[in-house]
Amino acid sequence: MRETDYLTENKNALALLQRIEKFQAFKEEDLHSFLEVGKIREYEPGETIIKKGDKDQWAYFLLSGEVKIVKGEKTFAILKHGGDLFGEMGVIDKTSRSASVWAQTKTMLLGVDCSQLDEKKTMRGTIFHYTIFRLFAECLADRLRVTNEEVIRLQKELKEKEAELEALKNDTPKGDTLWV
Repeated sequence: MRETDYLTENKNALALLQRIEKFQAFKEEDLHSFLEVGKIREYEPGETIIKKGDKDQWAYFLLSGEVKIVKGEKTFAILKHGGDLFGEMGVIDKTSRSASVWAQTKTMLLGVDCSQLDEKKTMRGTIFHYTIFRLFAECLADRLRVTNEEVIRLQKELKEKEAELEALKNDTPKGDTLWV
């Protein structure tokens, strides 16, 4: 992994953020707040970005590339769109990481050191707090929406399977054994 220093006055990083849809709604001074606590991090394919069980206060915005999020043995998500956010849950609840994240391709991220957020007690800092947690909330709402749709789909599938099983039970002649 390669990383820059904090990006306080980095014009190239500012221009990069301005090209990402998720950041286009922000004023330039708001983007400077991201840069004050942010670093550009570059990863090669296969490099670990977040290790399950670790504890830190970094959240990441995908700038380019592709990352794979794994919980246990299951791929939870593959992120590949500029502005995709991950790592926010550990920041919100200050618990250890619940998943591991790897770079799938050469990947560039904006890492935001959220441990520094509490040090920004100015009005600009308050606005930044609101902004970043609004982004977190939008991301979590999107994920919850997808999860709810999946739960509804699985509940429907379960009811269909239960009905099929009941029909099989009713069609089995007495004395025969139904192997399930």
